[in-house]
Amino acid sequence: MARQLRVRSLAVMPSAILATLAVALVVSTRMAGSPRSVAAPPAGKKLLDPGAWGSDHVGQPIPEYMESGECLFCHRNEVGGTWQTNKHNRTIRDAEAGEPAVQALRADPKTKDLADEVQLILGDTRAQKFLKRSAGYGKVDLLTAGAVFGRGRRAKIESPEKPHWDAQTFALECAGCHTTAVDPRTHAFATLSLDCYTCHGDSPAEHTNDPKLMPLAKARKDPPAAITSICASCHVRFGKSKATGLPYPTNFVTGDNLFKDFQVDFAQADNPKLNPADRHVMENVRDVVLNGRETMTCLSCHDVHSGSSRRHRDLASEQYCMHCHDSAEPIKGHKTYEVHSDRCRY
Repeated sequence: MARQLRVRSLAVMPSAILATLAVALVVSTRMAGSPRSVAAPPAGKKLLDPGAWGSDHVGQPIPEYMESGECLFCHRNEVGGTWQTNKHNRTIRDAEAGEPAVQALRADPKTKDLADEVQLILGDTRAQKFLKRSAGYGKVDLLTAGAVFGRGRRAKIESPEKPHWDAQTFALECAGCHTTAVDPRTHAFATLSLDCYTCHGDSPAEHTNDPKLMPLAKARKDPPAAITSICASCHVRFGKSKATGLPYPTNFVTGDNLFKDFQVDFAQADNPKLNPADRHVMENVRDVVLNGRETMTCLSCHDVHSGSSRRHRDLASEQYCMHCHDSAEPIKGHKTYEVHSDRCRY
């Protein structure tokens, strides 16, 4: 696993100098003011073909990757201290009896008889789903009832008339972004939640002596398009695999070009009904893979290991910020909006 990501600060420079340096800036650079993400490409430039570079692992076996236990043996100090609470690690976690969602499930007359069967929870602050392990390897059943949250983390159960355990939905809709190493044929996963392999790929053993061999390592400068493929493989919620038709990529491995297999409608970034969170993701992905703007990716602002987005506060305030902030109010305030995805059902 790569060490905790850091960025180099860039002193404030005249805009002409920044424009000259923009092509050379790597993804880890934090800029004092980034170009606004817009639909049209820069003047005089054509839209890029997202699938034109690289390769993928469609039709190939899942690599025999290094698991997180091996990674954390060496990275226990830099990553181990925060990984247990990291949202990527907790995308699926053990269900605790005292959790508000579990308590609400037990209190609801339609679901109380199913509460004792719940073993796992999928999701976090906005919505949660309930899971139990199936008899088969790499499979879980999904309860058709779920929990949504209001003020004070008060959970409310949303349930059909006859809630029941579903053996198919998780494998066909959720597994690709909530588990690790999904078999394209059986849709069985190797590990619940996201292992280091999800973002860092099939790390060679030799990276212990040469960190540059490790994708996303601090010593390595991965291309912005490759970094965007990693994040977009889960955070773009508007696509499907050409190979399987499923709503998640087929056997994506870090270093692949996601968009060789994963078809995305980038026009969704201009959808006025799209919530600000998804628009934020879609605009940045489109900027990198279609418009060729490589000065900013997800990792420019988000520190995955620490779970922090503190870096984005160092950027100059500009129109791009107005998806989530109001120009007439202090920047520390946020607009009230609802996150909703037909795919994720919240």
